[in-house]
Amino acid sequence: MALGRHADFNRLWFGQTISNFGDKISVLALSTLAIVVLDGGALEVGVLGALRFLPFLLLAPVAGLVADRMSRRHIMIVADVGRCLALASIPLVFAFGTLTMTQVYVVAGVVGLFTTFFEVAYQSWLPQLIGTENLVEGNTKLQISRSLAEAVGAGAGGALMQLLGAARAITVDAATFLVSLVALLLIRHREDRERLQERKASAKQEMKEGLRTLFGTPVLRSLFTANVVVNMGAAMGDALLIVYAYKVLELSPGQVGAAFAVMSVFVIVGAVLSEQVAKFLTLGRTMILTAVVLGAGYLLVPTAGGLAGFIGLVVVQAVIGFVSPMFDIHVLSLVQGVTPNEQMGRVSGTALSAVYGALALGYAVGGSLGDLFGLTAGLAVAGGLTVIGGLSLLTGPVRSIKEQPGSRDEAEGKDAADAEPSLAKA
Repeated sequence: MALGRHADFNRLWFGQTISNFGDKISVLALSTLAIVVLDGGALEVGVLGALRFLPFLLLAPVAGLVADRMSRRHIMIVADVGRCLALASIPLVFAFGTLTMTQVYVVAGVVGLFTTFFEVAYQSWLPQLIGTENLVEGNTKLQISRSLAEAVGAGAGGALMQLLGAARAITVDAATFLVSLVALLLIRHREDRERLQERKASAKQEMKEGLRTLFGTPVLRSLFTANVVVNMGAAMGDALLIVYAYKVLELSPGQVGAAFAVMSVFVIVGAVLSEQVAKFLTLGRTMILTAVVLGAGYLLVPTAGGLAGFIGLVVVQAVIGFVSPMFDIHVLSLVQGVTPNEQMGRVSGTALSAVYGALALGYAVGGSLGDLFGLTAGLAVAGGLTVIGGLSLLTGPVRSIKEQPGSRDEAEGKDAADAEPSLAKA
């Protein structure tokens, strides 16, 4: 079924687009609150980023087990309600003049907690909702709309912060989670009752089963390792990039919002071209090359920004934005295509625990490096680590994969049943 006519997917797509619009406002606004209103620096921004992703490190395996045992849609609904309430507390407390860095930290952590359960359930539910043959199209559309929403959100966030202040701008994000909630409530698809009711194995046995699948499948193991390293390097770079923009380039919140908006526009371009690039270069080569170029982008921030100020930063953001969705779309689609759906929650949860744990560690380490050794040195380490993560795929089976398993081309001209074994032996 073409996803353009898939009503439930379109409802999910719409809800996530609106929610992502608000997310970008909050990411910028929380960092701006820490730097501008509460007089923080690289360390505070690093801690904020770490708190957003730390729950993945601690709780994603548990979230995966829950997602394989309960309705994934219901988990997502509860998560949207929780995130809405947490974010709404920021403008409320600010209105009474009692906002502190501790409050901002708590909100970032609570949002991260609910996001952990939402993302694990969402990534596990999508293959069942649209079918494996539609995964690349579905993930691409979701990435494009996410990027478009973030581009608009970045620009709107900068404008709202200038007009209303950072704390009040977060109100918009809280409201977008209500839109996502309504979209989920309207979805008619119901999950396989057999999967939800016939769970004979213990939680411990099921966790072991998920670990065996993740680390016993060469493709998944290789993607897992590379993703952890790439995400850690990228998180370090992101933690330092916004501080570099404010402290070194001395840009205004409006200019920072504009630079992130440009990056998000190029994310859209990269997402649109991701399938065509993979067909031209092959899937494996595309993932390797995009990770390497992403790392190179962080390495170039001090040079480009120092030479051309705002324009240089925009150029680097465009490069980073162009390659990052290609890597993300194909990694996620490959994991979803190879993993059995009944184990999707546990495999995704365990993988996301390490991958997002790397993000949390990356933000913390990036902020610390920036404080101790300077922003330029920190960005150099971040870029180098990201490049190493991409090159690590050369040592495993991913480098020789030509296309996604279960793709339409494969379904039309090849035996799809042979796809997964061939991947495992590649």
